[in-house]
Amino acid sequence: MGDLGVKIETVEAEIFNDGVGVAFDPIQPKESEKQLELQKLISDAMYPELIDKYGGQNFLYQRFLLARQMNVKKAEKMVRKCIDIRKEWNLDGEISKSAEEEERLALIRDKVKPVWVFRIWGFTKHGNVVTYGNIEKLDLKELLKRPEVDIKRYYLEFLDKIFVMQNYSNSAPRRNSNDEKWKANVEIINLQGISMAHLHISGLRLLNRILKLAQDVAPEILGKSYIINAPWFFSGAWAIIKRVLAQEIIDKVTVSSGNCKEEIVEHLGSEELYEDLIKSV
Repeated sequence: MGDLGVKIETVEAEIFNDGVGVAFDPIQPKESEKQLELQKLISDAMYPELIDKYGGQNFLYQRFLLARQMNVKKAEKMVRKCIDIRKEWNLDGEISKSAEEEERLALIRDKVKPVWVFRIWGFTKHGNVVTYGNIEKLDLKELLKRPEVDIKRYYLEFLDKIFVMQNYSNSAPRRNSNDEKWKANVEIINLQGISMAHLHISGLRLLNRILKLAQDVAPEILGKSYIINAPWFFSGAWAIIKRVLAQEIIDKVTVSSGNCKEEIVEHLGSEELYEDLIKSV
């Protein structure tokens, strides 16, 4: 985007209109033979809302192929499972929501948002969406009082918002050519100040179920994850979390007892933006 990262407040009005994502047209990568093969296999199940949500036709097939190591059959299976999940949760509006349903969803947002510690901060200087979570602020007991189905619904809407922002990132003039990589998410998770109570097994099990859901519906949403200020006792929790993560996702994660300031500043463009990020939740 430029020499400096951009906070969400600066561009939110450009991206969203009354909470609804404005349509964008990401510059598509070149077609490959495997993309065309996958397109033919899955053509019976595709629909416009899905293609738009996942960045356009070529990007959609590319993302699912990358998530399955370019194995076409496995990518087809993943796409079909993703579609089943999206229809189950009515994420693409295939079934018109009644006034009662809209009211119920609004209530879910009101109940989960106060205990949700992840926020969309903005964009890196290269246009990647930046999310930040300050785990010290997590009240696990309060979170676990919410029904799991409500937490998952809130998280799926959170992911959909990131999809819209990534489509914005990958559209002209922010993306200049079809040779560029998909601008995926940069995630910072701050563990400074956490205690063993934050890592209770009930919370870790819930986290793993949510992460598994994310892997089923959000291929290649993550570009890089920094877990910073990790205390020594986080190693046991990380061993549990890794059980549900694909190896290609684990490879994108840096776990550090330090603050990874130099690397994060490189993404954002300045120490001032780094400090703003760390203090933002």
